[in-house]
Amino acid sequence: MKIVIKIFTAIIGFVVLVVGLMFAFKACPPQGPWMMPPWCEDKTFERPVYDIDVKTQVLSQTKAVNMADTWGRNYNFSMIENTRNNIESSFDRVKELGAEEVYVHDFNRAVYNHKEEDFASLDYEIVDEIFANDLRDESMTEKDIKKLAKAAHERGLKLGIKQNMAFVDIGKYIKEGLTGEIQGGVEEDYVAFNSEHSEEWIRDYFKKWEARLLERGKLYEKYGVDIISITPNWMGPTFIGQEALANDLQKELIAKLRGVFSGEIHTEIDFWGVIHEGRTDREDWRKYDYYKDADIQEVRVYQLVDNFAVVDGASTAQIKVGIDRLLDRFEQYAEKNEIKMSVFFSPSSYPNAINVGAAEFHDIRNADVAAIQKDWDHQADAWQAFFEAVSQRQLIDRVNVSAMWWDNAMDPDVKVRISISPSVRNKPAEEIIKQWFNQ
Repeated sequence: MKIVIKIFTAIIGFVVLVVGLMFAFKACPPQGPWMMPPWCEDKTFERPVYDIDVKTQVLSQTKAVNMADTWGRNYNFSMIENTRNNIESSFDRVKELGAEEVYVHDFNRAVYNHKEEDFASLDYEIVDEIFANDLRDESMTEKDIKKLAKAAHERGLKLGIKQNMAFVDIGKYIKEGLTGEIQGGVEEDYVAFNSEHSEEWIRDYFKKWEARLLERGKLYEKYGVDIISITPNWMGPTFIGQEALANDLQKELIAKLRGVFSGEIHTEIDFWGVIHEGRTDREDWRKYDYYKDADIQEVRVYQLVDNFAVVDGASTAQIKVGIDRLLDRFEQYAEKNEIKMSVFFSPSSYPNAINVGAAEFHDIRNADVAAIQKDWDHQADAWQAFFEAVSQRQLIDRVNVSAMWWDNAMDPDVKVRISISPSVRNKPAEEIIKQWFNQ
């Protein structure tokens, strides 16, 4: 009898714990014969319609969409969601926009063989990211890659896969998220990580990154992925003082990757390296030319800086002036280095974001983030200005729209401030992009 009571008590305790966690995260069980929790009332999404008619021209560039850089299960929206459930619906949306390519993000992480991360240590391996690490992102499985490629190709889209990398246990930022200090912790770790890398560390890193990309490249090749990026996003290493060595190792990586992957190879060029004519606070990009061995050379734009910035409250015409100046610089760089460039454009949707850049919209407990007001018209103006500025340029051969959300989640129904993020989904900017892409 005592055993039965203990088992019964354990079951009750487990149920209470599960219900408590569901309440805390506003998580909902799947539909079934059971009673639904009161916070899971049926909410029917009605897609907004924007009556917008803008002046457009035919774009000569390849038209691409970059999905939000998350994969797999995700707790960020105050409910457990899964990008795997939204592949077809999201790719339908991308196709409707008139895009020719869609980019998604795979995930990688460094796991140290000692307790704490040591950025100078060689005692680590680059492995799959797992959901349990930060309850947010995970590496793509073989099944995921097959499904993504099939869904893209059925819609006439090329599939590109970019890489995200972490050299820290991202789970640490969950704690910082409770105090609204995510951005500070991330920046502190990034600076510490890239403060100095020895020649030994760089050679070891490329050996491991090459092995990882060759492994992923073979898998991508198996299922017909069209584009692979070699640039690790989020926490990629820089190579201050070792640019010549890194340049040679990047070239070797590209050459070996071509041996297992027949699609196009994508790489990124540092924004600051372009606008400052090669020299950045991190690296001297004048010493790099490995990117010429790739097929796609992309630069990311989140904001207008320095003499490219515009006045606060700028009109579409005023924003275009700043973007024109920036694209002039890009084309100067492209002409000098005998390449064509892809522009990843990512304006956020709050006042003056074209100058300020992206806010850490996941930091839901940060008072400054909570105080930001959405301004979807400003984001729409930025996109219209960008298209007007880029449409006739010859040395920019691709426009990559950032960053389409994987579903229709929007605050205040969810906690994350998607309304101020760069995502264009269900915002006026989506209609503007659609009109330009379908011209």
